[in-house]
Amino acid sequence: MQDKLLESAVESVSGKTGVEVSKFLFGKKNVNEFLIAKKIKLAINQTRNVLYKLAEAGLIAFTRKKDKRKGWYTYFWTFSELKAWELVQKIIMQRNANLQKQLEHRVKERYYHCENCNIEVSEEAALLHNFTCQECGVTYELSEKDKLITELKNKIVKLHGDLSAVAGNIKVLREKQTAKNIKNDKIKQTKKKNERRAVREKMKKIEKRIQKKAQKKNDKK
Repeated sequence: MQDKLLESAVESVSGKTGVEVSKFLFGKKNVNEFLIAKKIKLAINQTRNVLYKLAEAGLIAFTRKKDKRKGWYTYFWTFSELKAWELVQKIIMQRNANLQKQLEHRVKERYYHCENCNIEVSEEAALLHNFTCQECGVTYELSEKDKLITELKNKIVKLHGDLSAVAGNIKVLREKQTAKNIKNDKIKQTKKKNERRAVREKMKKIEKRIQKKAQKKNDKK
């Protein structure tokens, strides 16, 4: 897991340790939680806390196995690359929505700033205080918005590029998942057919034995 967008998304829900755990799990299946703790050099309880955060976000799934002798369960974890990219997509869409709102406000509204204090206020707030900074008493100046509007637009364009790349990754992973599900369904169907065939063959053998026994009785008579 080398993609910065992916790492950033994982970190947002589980911190830097969550990124370490996810990197270790990436591309693996059913990894023993004690092995995870050993590799990232954390106590098992700390490791479980991180795993639970990742699981709550839907980024990892687990299976568990009961120790017949000791009676406790050991958990085995698998990282979901598809869910991780879907989280990235959600975060980018939220950022895009926020930037769009900022851009809309900047285009429609006017803002004022105090050069001395390096603060900015809306026109309504500036008017309320007679266009005077409440911190230092200096008169507010009208903010230059063209530069900021251009910066916001550039950020939005970049986010759209990121969204396109992320959507491509999600599409590929979903197609792989669909193909895997179809393959598994075929395997299950084949297994059921074989089981039904085995049952029919077994019933035929039983019927033959019954017929043979009946025939022997008739022959004795």
